[in-house]
Amino acid sequence: MPPKFSLQPVLDYRHNRVEVLEIELGRLLQTQKRGQTVLEALHDSRGRIINQLKDGQQGDIDLFLISRLRSSLNNVNERIIQQEAYLVELEYQVQEKRKEVISAKQDDEALQTLKDREIERYMAEQAQKENRLQDDIYISRAFRQMNNAA
Repeated sequence: MPPKFSLQPVLDYRHNRVEVLEIELGRLLQTQKRGQTVLEALHDSRGRIINQLKDGQQGDIDLFLISRLRSSLNNVNERIIQQEAYLVELEYQVQEKRKEVISAKQDDEALQTLKDREIERYMAEQAQKENRLQDDIYISRAFRQMNNAA
């Protein structure tokens, strides 16, 4: 059985850190998707208001309705601008979190590689010990047979 890897607590910490960062990235991606859905809804709402404005400007014109629709259109346009700015910020956060995840995974993999090399070195050392023991056994048997024969 190989000896305990001396950096195992660090490896465990880094592995847990990767998992936490992946969860955070997933949450950011969900938030980004919800933000995209809100933006699409705002665009749909703007389209409906524009169509209502077109309809309201035909035939008998209701200035109060048109004024209210323009006010609503301005509000929706402002919300669209805010939502787009929010999505740009979210995209930046997602990219930064991806960089963190990649860096954490690389650190984790580097330690895992060290652990694997340590295990390989231990196994090679054990194989050499076994070979030397077998050689000693063969030599002692041969020596006993020579002594018994003499």
